[in-house]
Amino acid sequence: MDAQDVCLALGISKRCLQNYRDNGLIPYSNVGGKFFYREVDIQEILESGLIRRK
Repeated sequence: MDAQDVCLALGISKRCLQNYRDNGLIPYSNVGGKFFYREVDIQEILESGLIRRK
């Protein structure tokens, strides 16, 4: 998933996503300067309630 997909799934802004990355709340990979996220990781975050969807 790219940043836009994650923002839509979590109901957050790109800036908020950057803060979550910086604070280690969301695992990610950086390929060629673009950030990618595993769908399973985002699903686990939603199910655990670590980040509440707005």
